[in-house]
Amino acid sequence: MRRRMFLTAGGVLAGTVTAGVVSRPSANEHLLGAAREPNSAGEPQRVTETILPGTAHETQLYEVDAPQTGPTAMVFGGVHGDERSGIDVAHEITDWSPDAGTLVVVPETDRVAVDNDEREGIDGDLNRQFPTDSEPVSELARGIWNAVEAHDPDVVLDLHRSLGIYGLHREYVGQAIFHSPNAHGGALADALNDDGVPWYLPLHRFTARETSLSGSLLFQKAARELETSAYLFETTEFLLDRETKVDLTRLATAHVLALHGLLEVEVVR
Repeated sequence: MRRRMFLTAGGVLAGTVTAGVVSRPSANEHLLGAAREPNSAGEPQRVTETILPGTAHETQLYEVDAPQTGPTAMVFGGVHGDERSGIDVAHEITDWSPDAGTLVVVPETDRVAVDNDEREGIDGDLNRQFPTDSEPVSELARGIWNAVEAHDPDVVLDLHRSLGIYGLHREYVGQAIFHSPNAHGGALADALNDDGVPWYLPLHRFTARETSLSGSLLFQKAARELETSAYLFETTEFLLDRETKVDLTRLATAHVLALHGLLEVEVVR
């Protein structure tokens, strides 16, 4: 059974603005339906592992193996514990059914930070603990990196939420996709702008930026050391309610899986 992802030239225009907060936009339900429902090859197999068991950092990893062989994609939520949209979506996609390959998900990467609803956990900002040419600098970072190496992903997607918009608000990086040179950042931004961002939010259109591989972020280390196609996805708090941020994050995740062959989709224009 072939699945279909429908994109229109102008995207789906829906939603209203009330009290300065944007309501939930319509998304690509065809693509999301494909992600949620198994195809004719059957149900995937699901396995749960524990990272750093018996420690304060203990957290769950979920592996979803499709009936057909294919690439491995690893998705992280909760690297920053107060960025709830990524956490919500990472939990949700543990129930998704990829068509091919393996989907590996860590919904609460820094579980202490998630439990406290704070950006940082016991050892500070987890996403600054993966330096170049040396091992990760904390127990949690080493545990997460050991899991990455064990699963050897072809794709890494790290889900985040900023306070402002990249290029508009100083120091903030919302509505941006930072990606490794071998990833499909431009195609992802175009797809999200087509079917996730309504016409009345021109400032919320997504921007793709190729990342330097010399930084200390998790997705940069994966790209640098494993030659993974890696993405750091950022939506924004600015004028978006939680449901809309979750919608955009969910849609970005589905598009990444489709772009890398875990979902079988046909683009119809």
